[in-house]
Amino acid sequence: MKVNEQSGVEQKQPLVSVIMPAYNAEEYISEAVQSVMAQTYTNWELLILDDCSTDGTADKARCFSDLDPRITLYRNPKNIGVALTRNKGMALAKGSWVALLDSDDIWHKDKLEKQLVAAENTGADIIYCSYSLMDKNGEHLSDFIVPERTSYDDMLRKSVLSCSTVLLRSSILSAHCFFTNYYHEDYVFWLELLKSGYTAVASPGILADYRIVDGSRSNDKLKSAKNRWLIYREIEKLSLGKSVRVFAAYAFNGFIKHKRL
Repeated sequence: MKVNEQSGVEQKQPLVSVIMPAYNAEEYISEAVQSVMAQTYTNWELLILDDCSTDGTADKARCFSDLDPRITLYRNPKNIGVALTRNKGMALAKGSWVALLDSDDIWHKDKLEKQLVAAENTGADIIYCSYSLMDKNGEHLSDFIVPERTSYDDMLRKSVLSCSTVLLRSSILSAHCFFTNYYHEDYVFWLELLKSGYTAVASPGILADYRIVDGSRSNDKLKSAKNRWLIYREIEKLSLGKSVRVFAAYAFNGFIKHKRL
């Protein structure tokens, strides 16, 4: 695919499927959807998957799907959780690229465009980006700057990939999906992809805003640490020595990250 040098928009545009799971997200989902609609890269489809919300999430999503034919709302007949909901969205995706966006996060307007350029320039399978952390009211807290490349061993030590920042080749998803039996199902998913040999590179700049809200699972640091250790030992089958080393690095990096909040 070629990029128009004047506009920065691709002359031949592959379809990007954006997967947005949502559960009781009426407070923030409009901002998330609007950040997709504002993308400078326009050949996308947005699949909003409502997981049996009990608030007005589905009604707000339906307003957007009525407004823009690129947006489709799906409603789960019963609550199945975020991992299975993401898997359902990936199975429905029609694009050659898949992006994930949580219903309370926000993309910068050039996120998809810059990541597709990075994909073209590097040939990588996974493109990710730096992001800002914000509070529940959208106030900036800190920035998380990612390294240019990330390997399996890197990811063991520091959680660089996150759902709202990645762009994936859809071809790699036919043999991989989110696990449903783990607390950090997304982290296990990224480890599996990297361990399988897929390459991950960063696109330049901060391109997403990650919202930290009351009740976020990531705020439960003690439980996160416990489950990270279980992932090292029970899923990744790391030796005790290596588990200790990478856990120490994980704890240090987490301390630095949350110290800025």
